[in-house]
Amino acid sequence: MFKKIKNIFKKEKEIEKEIKEELEKIKEFEEVHEEVEETIKKLEEEKNEFENLKEKLHELEEKIEEEKANEVYEKIEKEKELRETEMKIIAEKELVEKKEKELEEKKKKGIFGSLKEKLFKSVSKDGLFGKIKTLFSGRSVIDEEMYEELEDLLIQSDIGMDMTLKIVNKLEQRVKELKVTDPEKVYDVLKDVMKEFLIKEDTELKLDRKGLNVILVVGVNGVGKTTTIGKLASKFVKEGKKVVIGAGDTFRAAAIEQLEEWANRANAEIIKHSQGADPGAVVFDTLKAAENRGADIAIIDTAGRLHNKNNLMVELEKINKIIKKHLGEGEFYESLLVIDGTTGQNGLTQAKVFNEVTELTGFVVTKLDGTAKGGIIFAVSEEIKKPIKFIGVGEGIEDLRKFDVDEYINAIFE
Repeated sequence: MFKKIKNIFKKEKEIEKEIKEELEKIKEFEEVHEEVEETIKKLEEEKNEFENLKEKLHELEEKIEEEKANEVYEKIEKEKELRETEMKIIAEKELVEKKEKELEEKKKKGIFGSLKEKLFKSVSKDGLFGKIKTLFSGRSVIDEEMYEELEDLLIQSDIGMDMTLKIVNKLEQRVKELKVTDPEKVYDVLKDVMKEFLIKEDTELKLDRKGLNVILVVGVNGVGKTTTIGKLASKFVKEGKKVVIGAGDTFRAAAIEQLEEWANRANAEIIKHSQGADPGAVVFDTLKAAENRGADIAIIDTAGRLHNKNNLMVELEKINKIIKKHLGEGEFYESLLVIDGTTGQNGLTQAKVFNEVTELTGFVVTKLDGTAKGGIIFAVSEEIKKPIKFIGVGEGIEDLRKFDVDEYINAIFE
């Protein structure tokens, strides 16, 4: 009995052990089950995340495709706009070029017509070139009588005897060379011949010196010297240059006053001394003041008394020395002689005298609107061998014109 109870107890122990083992197994299983569920849960989350990423990727792909499509569309639109802009630019450029061409033609035509109008007395029927044109018309032959009549007209026009003979001799030679037989066509040949006696080179003022540029203006009283200086100053100021004027004609109080009035009108500065002061001192002060004030151009007036050539020579030599010393030996400066176009051969005499006493670089011929002659243009150009830089054809500032050989010849011959 005791043995049986012992076996039962032993059996219970075994069963208890088995139960315990089973419980541990159940516990392990539950832990594994929890891990599996956790893993499944994580997998579900990862799956959801993957689906979300997949959806986002799809959206991104669609967005990229849309952006690409938009880029292509924008590129096409931009290219279209560029082409349209290019076409507009080309059209506008062509229109601008056309307008510029028309404006240039109008300008040339306007200047040409205006100059011809200003030179009316020279080109009118009673003027030099009106008479010359009449000379060739209505003739049947080119003969010695025609050339003699031409000589008379040229001499009357203030061209002078020597210059007239040069022109007529060259004309006869050219007519023979070209085998011209129609007298009316001789007028065109004369036009070309006379053009050859005018200097085309260096008709522009040389004002490209670094620092101060100097223009010395000489000429006898009454030729329009003061007016010419005032018009030049006004022209330069309008071009944006700073101008200082030196009132070097101290012989006449009126000259200083007139020059001061022109300086005020032109918005230029003026350096002046009292009447009777040393012109050299005025020139020195003008150059010094112009340099100190940063001026671009100094225009210097001078007295023009020809009754005593020696005094004139001494005075101008002194002025030239002051300018050369200030600028430096060998430095270029303009020295312009102003001649009245109505004075005839007297103007040529003045040119010769002034060319002896100063180094002229060119001429300004004034009052050409007030003469039916105007031959002095050809005489001074050929005789003195210096270019004409400006011509005066009226009282207005714009009537001081840069001299252009072709424009002038066309105006008087047409």
